Amino acid sequence: MVPSNRLPDAVTVSRLLGGLAVVLAGLGAVLLLFPQPLADVFFAVWVLFAVILTVVGALGAWTRRTALLWVAALLLVGLSIVGMWSLGPFVAPAALVLLGAAVASLWTGPRPGAHKAVLDDPPSVLEAVLKTLGGAVLMVVGAILAYEGTIVRELFTRGCASETLDCALAVTRWDAVGLAVLGVAAIGIGGWMVWTQVAVGRILASNQAG
Repeated sequence: MVPSNRLPDAVTVSRLLGGLAVVLAGLGAVLLLFPQPLADVFFAVWVLFAVILTVVGALGAWTRRTALLWVAALLLVGLSIVGMWSLGPFVAPAALVLLGAAVASLWTGPRPGAHKAVLDDPPSVLEAVLKTLGGAVLMVVGAILAYEGTIVRELFTRGCASETLDCALAVTRWDAVGLAVLGVAAIGIGGWMVWTQVAVGRILASNQAG
């Protein structure tokens, strides 16, 4: 078992890294959008999305919701890679720090009360397997939906001569946006389901080990 005196240290490190990631994401957003934040609405939306992901991940670190933290961190890393020629270099520091917070969270142990709740009503092997498979399927379906919305159908019908908010709203393909949002949500929920079963397995294994 992990010594109990490591628990506060891991929690503190994860929380501090989560907070630092928010600061870095905010700084990156300022550098990317200053001095005309809405000069390119499309770009501004992606920058804002990166900041929101970072805040969500930091909240996961502070509330010790490891699954939420990992999903946000991995999505932010993915966004950094996809946007490596634009916003990527400015988002990457926050993504790496948030990923560090996620790694640190592996040593934080379950939230208070979670250990007892699992031991009081442990899932059957079949239940755990079905939930894990269900989460994996959701992640695959989510990836397909996100790809369909963002790549196949494309989020916008055309470009704008001037990237204003009015033009952005006019050329947005809302069916594609809906698919993309649904896909990202499915990936997040599926990841949470899988990670929850991993956490439950760790609790049961540590209890059996004494």
